Amino acid sequence: MKIFVSIVLTFLLLACSKIEIEKVENNSPPHEQIVTAQMREGYVNRLYITLVGRKATSTEFDAGLVLLGDKALEEDRANLVDQILSLPEYNKELYAVVRGDYLESVDTALIKRDYQQAVDALKTATGGAREYWLIVEKTLKKLVEIPTLLDQNQIDIIEIHRRAVYNPYYDDINMGTENFVVATFQNFLFRYPTGVELENGKLMVDGYPASLFLKGGTSKEDFIQIFFDTDDYFEGQVINLYRKYLFDNPATAEMVTLTKEFEASKDYKQLQINILSSDDYFFN
Repeated sequence: MKIFVSIVLTFLLLACSKIEIEKVENNSPPHEQIVTAQMREGYVNRLYITLVGRKATSTEFDAGLVLLGDKALEEDRANLVDQILSLPEYNKELYAVVRGDYLESVDTALIKRDYQQAVDALKTATGGAREYWLIVEKTLKKLVEIPTLLDQNQIDIIEIHRRAVYNPYYDDINMGTENFVVATFQNFLFRYPTGVELENGKLMVDGYPASLFLKGGTSKEDFIQIFFDTDDYFEGQVINLYRKYLFDNPATAEMVTLTKEFEASKDYKQLQINILSSDDYFFN
């Protein structure tokens, strides 16, 4: 009987004991993002304007909303972005953006006319003039070919950027070797070259042996080949798209992850998908 009474008393004491609950500051549950119809509609139109330079047609708009669903999950957003990237207009807009960013939106018709002028000039040119027109013909031909190669999936953004800086238009905009080197760093790396980078870049572009990003070269072609195969270039493309799409710089974690993925895959469309399907872009 005594044992039974002891057990009962023990349970009563435990039941009456005060339980201490520790309160952790700044530990509130994560806020669930609410997806509204207005957000979904705005997202569809923003994607079309960004990627193909126009609003979605009524058919495209409705189809986009269906694909997003009510929750507009990241996977569904990625599928929508990928679908828009497959439109033929995307290639045209991509080249227009490149020309706008680096060549002051030079018209493709003008490029074709100037290319034909170079072809005609080569028929009679001799000596130094011929050497000049050979370079003009070669570089303009590469610009003329970009739209066709894009449609055939025969060219990537890296090669397009190489061609965008090696032509008479880019030289006219950034006259002189030093301006060429500085502009290329600022346009694609978003920084000024260091003193060593500037001096070695100038030497290389002018045809002298020099080292850039630990690689040697002796020509403008070497400079361009080396420049667009550096970690800095791929990082610059992540920065560029973040600024275009989000009007901000990427956080360190996103910068590292996206740069590594892009450098490994060389898949510019996938980089666009990753950024445009993110919560940062959707809820922006």
